[in-house]
Order: sequence, then structure tokens, then C-alpha cells
Amino acid sequence: MKQLRFPGHLLRERREELGLCLDAVRDRVHVPTDCLRHFEEGNLAALPVKTYALGFLQSYCRLLGLDSESFTAQYHACMLQSSRSGRGLARLAPSPDAPPRSLPRWVYEAQVWGAVCAVIVLGWFAYTTVARPLVDSLRNRAEAGTVEITPPVHFEQER
Repeated sequence: MKQLRFPGHLLRERREELGLCLDAVRDRVHVPTDCLRHFEEGNLAALPVKTYALGFLQSYCRLLGLDSESFTAQYHACMLQSSRSGRGLARLAPSPDAPPRSLPRWVYEAQVWGAVCAVIVLGWFAYTTVARPLVDSLRNRAEAGTVEITPPVHFEQER
């Protein structure tokens, strides 16, 4: 199977035609210099995730006045080929610099659920020992007596 190469050299040639350096491009399109360099070298595996890479590529093409659709199609084709050959899967593996995980994921999930249950139990305990007795003590208060007031007599009714 023929190895596809991303046409990054076309991006570099067009940038040089316009007399732009990578730092000037970075300042205008707000794309990291490393990403611009990786596009030009065709090193797609070193780029960030697909969503960011496509946005960066489209911004870069717009600045250079190139058709971004052909470059994004070529990007998709190269990434599809690398994922089929297994080279794209290396990005999914943890990096060698990452500290090893000492516990399985279910242990962390169990800890979270335990914390949620503890909060619920503490809330119930606080309600039954503090809030409910306070409400009960307010209910048992003695009420003040009432005074009956005779309704006022209107002058018209006296006649």
C-alpha cells in the first residue's frame, strides 16, 4: 500500500512566498509555532487532538489564501491510513513519563460513591439530631392567650 504524505511543503512554500516567518503566522492566527512546524513537516502524529488540529489547519490555510478543504481532506486521509496501520494507536497508550496507576479505576469510583453516601448519611444525622428537635421545641411552646374584642358599633346601627 502506498504511503500517503501530508503536503506540508506546500504550506511552507506559500508562507515563504508571502514573506512570513512562523512567529508572524503564530501571532496572526493564534496557532502554536510547534503545530505550524508539524503541519509543514507533515508530522501529523505530533499534533494535538483532531478537533484542534483541523481548526489550526483551516486558520493557517485561510491566512495563506489556500483552499482549506483540500488540506483537511488530505489530513483525514493521512490520519485514516495511520490508524489502519496501527501507528495512530500509539497516541492512545499512556506516555512513559506518566506515573503508573496503582489502583484500578473501579476503586476510585467506589471511593467517590462512598463519599456521596457519607454526605447523605451525615445530612440525615444532622437533620435528626439538630433540625428536627429544634422544630419540635418550637411546636411545644405555650401560646399567649387571646383577648376578645367586641366589634365596633356603628352609629347607624344604634338608632
